[in-house]
Amino acid sequence: MNILSDEQYRLLAFVSACNGSSYNPTSAEVMLWRNNPEPKKAEYRTVKVDPPLAGIGGIGLNTGAFAAIAALNEPGSAFQRMLDTTLSSQLRSLQDSIAGMAGRYLTEPTTRQELVKAAETVIAHLTRLTWLEEVTVSGKTGLRLTQLGRALLRNHEMDDVTHPDVSVVILESNDPLAYPLLVSQLAEAGEGLLVDPYLKVDGLHRIVQSTRLTRLLVTGKHNATEIAAMQTYLDSLSLPRHVEMRSSTELHDRILLTDDETVLTLGTSLNSIGRTTTVLTPMPPTAGDVLRAKYEEIWDNASLVGPQPDEDDEDDQDEDDETDDGDISDDDDENDVTEPETDDADEPADTDDETDEDDTDDDGGPE
Repeated sequence: MNILSDEQYRLLAFVSACNGSSYNPTSAEVMLWRNNPEPKKAEYRTVKVDPPLAGIGGIGLNTGAFAAIAALNEPGSAFQRMLDTTLSSQLRSLQDSIAGMAGRYLTEPTTRQELVKAAETVIAHLTRLTWLEEVTVSGKTGLRLTQLGRALLRNHEMDDVTHPDVSVVILESNDPLAYPLLVSQLAEAGEGLLVDPYLKVDGLHRIVQSTRLTRLLVTGKHNATEIAAMQTYLDSLSLPRHVEMRSSTELHDRILLTDDETVLTLGTSLNSIGRTTTVLTPMPPTAGDVLRAKYEEIWDNASLVGPQPDEDDEDDQDEDDETDDGDISDDDDENDVTEPETDDADEPADTDDETDEDDTDDDGGPE
């Protein structure tokens, strides 16, 4: 029994393709594709065309000179008798056909197709589907993938890359599919954390463009030049999405923390994928929980690389700090109010002093 109709299957497949790359399409995006699977074709309209000899010089076609021309073709005319004696039946038939076509062309109106709207280009179609968008950077307008377009592209690329063992992924040296395979695994991690101490700016660019990872950890040891380059990249206003990078001196291994709580280890940096054979291995739950807690702690204590916070965010933080300082001052004022009570508590000590003075007087009496 077929539960799904062809139409239902197509729509579910579209949503599944997006979900597989951590994107949730809206109903409008799904229906826009459903109703416009192909670019629009060109539009034409039919236009009436007057015959070439219509109304020339104000003379009608059935009068004057044109009537004489028409008379030549009448049966029994001298012109027709001459043709009958000189032309065979085949040539006569051809002559009749040509004469008929010429007569219709010269005397009857015709129609033609006039272009109203040119056919939609593939680029225009992808833009209308919101898979591509136009952006202007430094005064230059260009195209870039939207989140929907990126999700569909990742799904297509993942369909082209298969591996028999979904638990351990082997990335062999000199394999042209090693890097795409790793990127597909990173895309499946969703909005996770990648720990790659020696990540470079080209790897960062690929992560931003082809995955949904939102956090990156790199080493802060002897890495100032590369960190500066990645900081500049992350501060660019043209990035399609927000990715935060931090640096720490406590990093040694390459770890991937996915958004579904899975923890994987990567044998080498993204920079070496395809040059050396390595594996991407999931950790057992117990060990994975320990690693996740450890690297979350490192993340919390790491230094920000980029993007730098907006000035508005810094102003809000300053206001929060001032509010905290005001609360502390209020607490101090409350403590000041209670100080007189402390003085009252010291009164028994004054009584003791008076007692001492009385004792002194008593001692001085015998003297």
